[in-house]
This record gives sequence, C-alpha cells and structure tokens, in this order.
Amino acid sequence: MRFDNFYGNDETKEYLSSAFSRKAFPHALLLTGARGIGKRTLADIIARALVCECGTFSVPCGDCPSCKKASNGFHPDIIKIDIDSSSYGVNYIRKLKLDALILPNDAERKVYIFNNAEAMTHEAQDAFLKILEEPPSFTFFILLCSSPSDLLPTIVSRTAHIRLSRLCDGDIEKIIRKNLPDATDTEVKEIIRTSDGVCSFLAKEASDEFLSCALPIAEALVTRDELKIFSATNAIEKNDRATLSKILDELTVIFRDALIISSSAESRLLSGASSNLSDALAKTFDASDFLALTDEIADAKNACTRNVGVSHITGKLISKFTYIATK
Repeated sequence: MRFDNFYGNDETKEYLSSAFSRKAFPHALLLTGARGIGKRTLADIIARALVCECGTFSVPCGDCPSCKKASNGFHPDIIKIDIDSSSYGVNYIRKLKLDALILPNDAERKVYIFNNAEAMTHEAQDAFLKILEEPPSFTFFILLCSSPSDLLPTIVSRTAHIRLSRLCDGDIEKIIRKNLPDATDTEVKEIIRTSDGVCSFLAKEASDEFLSCALPIAEALVTRDELKIFSATNAIEKNDRATLSKILDELTVIFRDALIISSSAESRLLSGASSNLSDALAKTFDASDFLALTDEIADAKNACTRNVGVSHITGKLISKFTYIATK
C-alpha cells in the first residue's frame, strides 16, 4: 500500500500492507489516537485502497477512475459519516445496517468511515454489533475515535484496533518542510518543540468561516471585559459540535502564536489572526494563562466528541475564559 501524506507509524503501515497483500484485510478497523494525529488521513488512504481498480499492491494508485472519484470526494462507495448536532442514534444505525447489505455502486467494495465513532449512543452501538459481527464480504467499516474506552468493549473486540502514536521530530520536520518550504532552521525547531507530536495545525484546511468565529473571542479576551467575553463566546453556540471543534482549533493556533510572541521565541506565526491581535494577547496574558486557556479548549474539544450539548460546552468555556481573563 501507498501512504502518501501519512507520516510515522511504520508498524501500522506494515500491518495494513501485509493484510492487503494477503487478501486478509479486516472488515472492521478501529483507529484511535490524539486529535490531529492523522486518523482521518489514514482512513481516507485505506478507503481509497479498498476501492482502487489498479489490481496491484501499490494502492491507492491515484490514477484509476475510482481513485480520482475518491480524491475528489464523491466516490459513491466511500461513505463518510460525520458527527453533527446530534449523536448517532439507534434509528440511524438501523438504516445504515440495511444500506450496508446493498451491493456497491461502482467498486468491488464499499467502505463506511465513522468519524467520532464515540458519538454513537450505547443503544446505537448495540444495534451496530450484528452487522459488525457478520458484515457482507464487500462491506468494510473504519471507526475513528480518541480512545477505545469511549466505545463499548463489545464493539472494540470485534474490530482490528490500531493505536496511532505521535510523530517523531524527524517526521514532523518533513511535514514542516513540505508545508512551509521557506521556514528557517530556527523556526522549524521551534514549531517542532511546540507541536507535541501533532502537525495537523499545518494543514491548509483552515476556513475563513472558522477563523472569523474565533477572532472575536480572542479580541474579547484582550479587553478582559466579562460582557464582551460572554457575547463573543456565546455567539458560537449556534454551531454544531463538528464546527465548534474546528473553531476551537483556530483559537488554539491563535493562542499558540501569542505564546510564541510572549516567550520571545523565534518562530513564525501560523494563525490567520493579525499580528496586532497576537501582540495584544501576548501583552495581556502570561505563559500560564495561555496554558490554562488551551487546557480549557482541549476539554471542550473532547466534549465535542461525546454526547454533550453545545450550550453546555460553550457555557463552561465562558465561565473559564472569564475567570482567566479577570483574575
């Protein structure tokens, strides 16, 4: 198998390649690991390999009609199930079970990718067990979540579980050099130091929509005004959990840039926020404040993967942000 743009985790690559070459690929995979570690990237590669038409072990080839459809995001036999404002309920899973029994449209196989699989209710997971135990020969499931403990043991036991590990400095440097080819050696070292083994923040997938929602929160924090912090943070309550998580990703990078400035480290700024805002944040908060802010965001993002109401998540953020800003 080819693992373009998926770095590290060599043992995982060897296992998947071997299983594919032996035609013993598991019908249910569980990919776990920290947010941003590459679960979705790997799931996409596996799905494209399963529908690839090239007939060799160098899959996905990237050139066949199936690969081109998959790369453009509209292959009918790759079904991505993303969490929205509600968790995967039992009725949804029952409908999915029926769909999984239907023959593929174009390829020889069909693949279901469950992003944030832990969002399934216990009842939905119970309903999912039957099809997981006895899937049709042409149907494959890929479940993504942060930790196997977030799923029922009966679900985990019926999957081939792959734990993705954080990247080593060498792999992170390759990603940085690819995404930031003009970065200086000093900048590369500083990004590696602050990456915590995850480089998803370097992906050029940030949306102006997500950034525009994150900026007012950062600007309100600079003022230390309780009402402004409440209004700015409360404004993101209208979003579903998936969108909220992406907004929080943008806010994390904004805080990272401000921390870089406050510590006088020689590293480029990575967020889409203005340098004036980053400077203002750096003058307003110290390193311990930024760590506290990012810890709260991490807790909120974790809640986004569970059956927690958006109003509850944003309410807690308002309380914590206000406390940090006004203490």
